[in-house]
Amino acid sequence: MEISRQMKTEKTTRFKTLKIVGDVIGYLVIFAIVGLLAFVFISRATGHTVFIFGKTTAWVMTQSMEPEIPAQSFILVRKAEPSEVKVGDVIIFSSDDPYLESAYNTHRVIEIIGNGEEFVTKGDANSVEDHYTAKGSKLLGIYEKNLPFLTAWGRFLFSGIGKLIAVAAILGVILLMYVPGIKKANKKRSEEIERKREEQIESLVREEVEKLKAKGFGSSQPDGEQSSSDVSPAQEASPGDDSSQGAAPDDESNNINV
Repeated sequence: MEISRQMKTEKTTRFKTLKIVGDVIGYLVIFAIVGLLAFVFISRATGHTVFIFGKTTAWVMTQSMEPEIPAQSFILVRKAEPSEVKVGDVIIFSSDDPYLESAYNTHRVIEIIGNGEEFVTKGDANSVEDHYTAKGSKLLGIYEKNLPFLTAWGRFLFSGIGKLIAVAAILGVILLMYVPGIKKANKKRSEEIERKREEQIESLVREEVEKLKAKGFGSSQPDGEQSSSDVSPAQEASPGDDSSQGAAPDDESNNINV
């Protein structure tokens, strides 16, 4: 019996430990995904690029740099000064082209003007160089490599169905993580309500019992005892009382003498 109880305790402890580890891993994964997506979306929405340890990401929309950089791809960008740029580097910069409306452009440097004050750029898939030079003051960084995993997620999430599925998945994970706790809280609340109800019933029962005792319904007499009201007048007379036993002989005596 003791061994069975010990095995059950160990199994329960192991289950709780695994549940805690699973919850921690789940939280870390969710925070990592949400943080990464927030980082990417905020950068794209605000146009303000955030660097972490001198690195950031950029989303390349067009095919102007194919095959080096496929369209709709995330790339890793290293923060750099204009003086670090060399001919042949792929740079990311804020374009002066009115068509791009100051959006970031990703093209290869084919000529450097001055000491990095300006760069002549061209897309690998384009037949001619860009009409507007890239200013060194508007340089974001130098392209390092493609990010296939993030690209796959980006293409999926940026699609219409992908956004819906992503929102549904996040809500589903949140429900899976919080529903057990909510059920446990509801169960505890129900048990507390039931306990209070039982206490109220017991209190009412005690009050009724006290009322009955106060009215005398709860008292009893020992066997063989009788109340004074059950004793007849004849039984109340004591054996030594001569008032009733001596009257008859006196009358008889009087009658004989006559």
